[in-house]
Amino acid sequence: MLAHLRLFHHQAAIRRELEALDVEPAGIDIMAPKAEHCCIRVHDVPPQDALILKQEMLSIGGEAAISRHALPPRSATGDVLVMGTRAQMERLAGKLTRQYRRTHHLGQALLAAMDNPHRRHVLPLTPPLALGERTAVMGILNVTPDSFYDGGSYATPERAVERALDMAKQGADLIDVGGESTRPGARPVSAQVEMERVVPVIEALADRLDIPLSVDTSKAAVAEAALQAGAGMVNDVTALGGDPEMAEVIREHRVPVCLMHMQGTPQTMQHNPVYQDVMADIVSFLHQRAEHALDRGISPEQIVLDPGLGFGKRTGSGIEDNCTILARLTELKSLGYPVMVGASRKAFVGSLTGCDAGERLAGSLGAAALAVARGADILRVHDVAATRQMAQVVDCIVRRQGEKAGP
Repeated sequence: MLAHLRLFHHQAAIRRELEALDVEPAGIDIMAPKAEHCCIRVHDVPPQDALILKQEMLSIGGEAAISRHALPPRSATGDVLVMGTRAQMERLAGKLTRQYRRTHHLGQALLAAMDNPHRRHVLPLTPPLALGERTAVMGILNVTPDSFYDGGSYATPERAVERALDMAKQGADLIDVGGESTRPGARPVSAQVEMERVVPVIEALADRLDIPLSVDTSKAAVAEAALQAGAGMVNDVTALGGDPEMAEVIREHRVPVCLMHMQGTPQTMQHNPVYQDVMADIVSFLHQRAEHALDRGISPEQIVLDPGLGFGKRTGSGIEDNCTILARLTELKSLGYPVMVGASRKAFVGSLTGCDAGERLAGSLGAAALAVARGADILRVHDVAATRQMAQVVDCIVRRQGEKAGP
């Protein structure tokens, strides 16, 4: 007799397995949700709700871990880890939504956390960029003299335009133009200097490319000028926290904005960063920043999230935050927004491999491949052709294989 572990990453794959066993169709509908197991962490749950979660989940054969301090006499608010199959989660959500207002919202949140990682998105660009069936590749175009990898290589408009056209030929889906280095310790530049660097390049490319342009800036004035020049997206490493006017610019132009996690600023971010739980901290921060954007009139369809690999993350000292982030990237996807990842040639790749920035392509591709496997929608990279080829293979394995191919 042979027994082997069977792993499923999609409901479609579970259903195909049951069909291959010649299970009755009605039985497939009942059993498929039981084959998918979920662990969902719910933050800041009042003690009354935590006890209800525990009792209701136990009653249907699942489990919920609550803090000892949620019990009397402490009765403290805390996090809850809910554990069970999809079928149990759906039953739990149904029970919760029929009770009072807080538990109603809690039930809806549980369902969303399960479904969001598999959602597909369309970014409002020209042309629109569909995300989900395959990974999009964003080419990095630094028009700066001091970026960590290619600083100075494309500092003139002519060379920058040539580089952008080359990346488009290599398969870039969009190009991110940046006029201020955000490497660790980089000095800030004025909005005027940044505009002088990026606007001529964007103007020159707007009529020559049939793919969208993004501007990498945290300054509202630069974003406004770049959007007027032909850019269609803003990549803000401060997650709308660096300039109070940025949200208004995004709202008025109705363009996508990428909100990134960073601890501190480029000048301070690597000065002893500290985390309780790096991925939980990132998810909480980006949830708050997305809510901030929504409160200021930005639509959900405009929002992209970036965990900020290398931006205030510990590396090279026995703690590799960036590896933890990549391993747990699906947790960020559960917020329901597209996720962008930029691992290209970063310091943590050097810490792991001992290679200088110019020799980190293979390590970067390894990190990016795992990001795709964990659900990344966009890869922000220096090496478009190599990344495009890698993504085609990994997409087939983890996306289209799960949906279309055989078991």
